[in-house]
Amino acid sequence: MPLTVQALLARTDLELRRLSGSPEALRRTVNWALISELPDPRPYLGGSELVLTTGSGLPAAADQYVACLVEAGAAALGFGLSAFYPEVPAALVAEAARADLPLLVVPASTGLGAVSRVVAECISDERQKELNSAVVVQRDLIRASLSRYAARAIVERLGKAMQGWALLLDRDGGVRAGPPAGRLHAPSLRIELPRLRSGSAASLSMTVAGESVVLLPLTVRERVQGFLAVGRSTPLNQAEQAVVTTAVSLLCAELRSARSVLDSERRNRLAVAKVAIEGNLALAASIGRVLGTDVPEGDLRVAILGVPAGHELELLEHAESDYGLRAVCALVAEWEPGRVVVLMPPAEGDTRTLEALLRRIPLARGAVSDPTPPGDLPDAWRQVRSVFSSASGAVGKLTHVTDVASAGLLRHLDNAEARGWAEALLAPLVENKSSKVDFLNTLRTFLANNGQADASASALGIHRHTLRYRMSKVAETLDRDLDDPMTRTELWIALQLVDRP
Repeated sequence: MPLTVQALLARTDLELRRLSGSPEALRRTVNWALISELPDPRPYLGGSELVLTTGSGLPAAADQYVACLVEAGAAALGFGLSAFYPEVPAALVAEAARADLPLLVVPASTGLGAVSRVVAECISDERQKELNSAVVVQRDLIRASLSRYAARAIVERLGKAMQGWALLLDRDGGVRAGPPAGRLHAPSLRIELPRLRSGSAASLSMTVAGESVVLLPLTVRERVQGFLAVGRSTPLNQAEQAVVTTAVSLLCAELRSARSVLDSERRNRLAVAKVAIEGNLALAASIGRVLGTDVPEGDLRVAILGVPAGHELELLEHAESDYGLRAVCALVAEWEPGRVVVLMPPAEGDTRTLEALLRRIPLARGAVSDPTPPGDLPDAWRQVRSVFSSASGAVGKLTHVTDVASAGLLRHLDNAEARGWAEALLAPLVENKSSKVDFLNTLRTFLANNGQADASASALGIHRHTLRYRMSKVAETLDRDLDDPMTRTELWIALQLVDRP
């Protein structure tokens, strides 16, 4: 138990007497004892100290002295009797009583030094007890982390050890574990989560419904994956804060373990998706049963969703957790970083589900096929990838393969002769080493945006004058008139052919 003013009064060896202080004031915690004869000791007070004085430096105005102590948060005042002050000045007693500042009489036979030593010993003993208790709790938390339901066990043990409650939240603020007393505070805590997600604060301390609460992020692979909240009627001491830090480390380890399992599941889904896309749906289903991965049956849509660098994990996690895709038992897999493939049976609103998903992620885009028999999935996949590559400027949009007029034609041009023609036509751009600019992608984006300079420049992230300069270099390199509709058509078809896997 922390050392209180009342506990000091109860020490018979000190023979202290109380002259003022209500029962509530006597319950104040004493964190240290300071012997000071200064008329204003505030510069040396941090709060919760027992100030000890013989009154030699006591100012004439007792109210000012008491006001200084109250302002600094002193726990109590101990007045040492001496030949100079055989009794405590009446004015000081009156002011201390008025301010509800505990005033203790220290007999000359006891002395201020003895009181100071006792306070130091008590605090040292208490802190040692706190450290010993913290070590015991940390061991319990480690044992809890080895149980089958580690996160729940850690949170339950932590709440009991803190004599309060602990609450585990997922990254969206949903409650994963915690007692009813903590769950009541979840709505208030969710309001504060954006501050921790943004990294503007390493932890937050607050008062919620009269309770002292600390809120910390659970970070795995530099991403916040959840939160831990601990609350009780009084603030945590240093040893208890160390215990909470241990709990955070153990919960992060548990999340990393869960992430390893998730990574394995993702590899399994990708393996099954690759077999399915090759048209071997029966084999994919057989492999899926062994790996624990469900494969949708019948005709399927195949879609590819993509984002630029920096949003790869966001896209994958949104796709994996999307309720609409789960409802139709879609197979979701990361084809490569920033590219997610989706195999889904046709259903009412299925493409709207994909469109809604893209709108939730910055700079996301996608392409999707019509419902396709399993044997035709390889062709559908090639078309989807071709359309996705050519529609690089369609940010936030889901492009349907059937909406691309050239898709049907390209199916009949998929031969070695046509590919040779396309590669020869575009070779001057590919072989141009005089500049680091990707002229091939510039041409692709320009044609995908129907030759509109502003839209093309925006998609490439460059100024429209820079785009015009690049296109003039493309025309010069190819020795073609890009204002000619026939030339544009040939170049567009050539790009689709070389982009095919």
